[in-house]
Amino acid sequence: MTPEEAYSIKLISDVKLNNEGDLLHVETWIENKEYRSAIFLNKRKIIEGKVSLPRFNGEYLYYVKEVEGQKNKKEACLFRKSPYGEEEKLLCLGKISDYTFHNKGILILGEDKVNKNKPFEATKLKYRFDSRGLLRTRQSLYLFSTKLEKIISGDFDVTGVATNGKRVVISATKENDDIGLSDVYEVYLSNGEMRRITQGEGIVNALAMNEKGQIAYLGHRKGRAPWAVEEIILPEEDKSFLCGNTCGGDVLTDLFDGAKTRIYFVNDVIYSLGQVKGEVQIYKISDKAEQITEGKIVVRGFDVNAKEDIAYFYTTPTKPSILHYKEDYDSNPGVKGTEPQEINDEIQGWAIITNPNNPTILFIHGGPHAAYGYGYFIEFQFFASNGFNIIYCNPRGSQGYGEDFAKACVGDWGGKDMQDIINFTKKVIEKYNLKGKLGVTGGSYGGYMTNWIITQTDMFSAAIAERSISNLVSMCGTSDIGFWFNAIEAGIDDPWKQENIEKLMRMSPIYYVKNAKTPTMLIHGEEDYRCPIEQAEQFFMALKMNGVPTVLERYPGDSHEHARRGKPKNMIDRLYKKIWWFTKYLK
Repeated sequence: MTPEEAYSIKLISDVKLNNEGDLLHVETWIENKEYRSAIFLNKRKIIEGKVSLPRFNGEYLYYVKEVEGQKNKKEACLFRKSPYGEEEKLLCLGKISDYTFHNKGILILGEDKVNKNKPFEATKLKYRFDSRGLLRTRQSLYLFSTKLEKIISGDFDVTGVATNGKRVVISATKENDDIGLSDVYEVYLSNGEMRRITQGEGIVNALAMNEKGQIAYLGHRKGRAPWAVEEIILPEEDKSFLCGNTCGGDVLTDLFDGAKTRIYFVNDVIYSLGQVKGEVQIYKISDKAEQITEGKIVVRGFDVNAKEDIAYFYTTPTKPSILHYKEDYDSNPGVKGTEPQEINDEIQGWAIITNPNNPTILFIHGGPHAAYGYGYFIEFQFFASNGFNIIYCNPRGSQGYGEDFAKACVGDWGGKDMQDIINFTKKVIEKYNLKGKLGVTGGSYGGYMTNWIITQTDMFSAAIAERSISNLVSMCGTSDIGFWFNAIEAGIDDPWKQENIEKLMRMSPIYYVKNAKTPTMLIHGEEDYRCPIEQAEQFFMALKMNGVPTVLERYPGDSHEHARRGKPKNMIDRLYKKIWWFTKYLK
């Protein structure tokens, strides 16, 4: 399998059902090293382009399409089309992330068009954000009837909107935007006033309203705790429900489907995703949470209509993307990956064993409060097809095993979490009598752990750290979230106290770089604001000056999402670079 073949898949997203049972979905693929997409009606392609978010309203089909604006700048436009008419452009913004229908018009979440070449003044801690760049504009709530009107805006983001056609609620980061806390507010369209509904501090990741005007959201009220288990919360009724071990889903894949977190409130029933270990399923919530899908799968998205019919799309370890509505529809019938073997000991893990004599690559997930599971990984299948064994696991800190397990790495990065990973690797080697050399790779926190491991052990013959972390102190001053995230994850209050700087340094791979001997490739997007490229630059310079074989691969225009939703030509090149490095040092 070549990198081009690895990425020659079609991925399903944006499923939408109307009350008559008609089904819309979007398929995305890579063509000529660019993303392409198409809208399907009842599994028949009807519109092609860079399209997303299809919706039915009355006789019209609505959708968002990326177009070339003035001076060749891309903008997002909302279109509608009648069954027998031409498409009609309604409005354009810099970005459109969502929209819904109200009695007074269309409510839209989006951002204004901006000139990125003007000087920029930062006045807040949060002044840039990964995949967005400098925050010259913020996500606002608009209303479109005969003209576009901005309803809610400010130096914060409106992150969600829900309505029953009369009442309107939003989620927004108004109270503490710097560290991304969010709340639910009622909005009065007549004057743009807001009334806060939620109490305390927490996160709102998805929002829904039923026809009666009752509201529910997916999130928690535990402050800024990245490890917190999420629930379905009804803030006006003082009720909450847990779906499995956590509501939503934190199982990672490297699929470029752009799946979004959503919940639905239909009649008196709430629908949400929920996670247990490596599975993500759909849950139905009335007086309790009931799992309604099953199998070793990861549901990526779904929709429910007023009749409570459900359509959803999911992935498995061997199938990239399957749509289920009454029956399965496979967008990649010719693709069948190698099935991993599950390993349950002290922690959950998996292994794709191609041959005991082949070299083995250990993959480490990001987060750290995310997880591996029953999802398709393009990269796993690519390396397995090229003669490598693949092993991966969920060490302490991973989500899906309860909040205590997820919090177990806080203040101890590189401690018990690393020990879990090393113990898992040794047990897999023994279980399958693996004889080849070992490589290690990971991204984000997985990149941190890759850098950390090679300063703590020489058991790996090659390493590749992507969008990695090497210095937790400098990251506090350069990352979009580092100033609060690093402090919380290190178990400290203020990262700029002398004793806390010392703790952060002792948790940093750069502090032990003199121990490193493993040939290491560093891969980084130049527009990564989550783990800025200076993190890779530091480690590259230190390894190089200490005589360790190392290269730094830089990808212009790519953010922290470079391995999941980066520029296609860069993602393809990245696999060529990775297999070259692992072949050179492991084979």
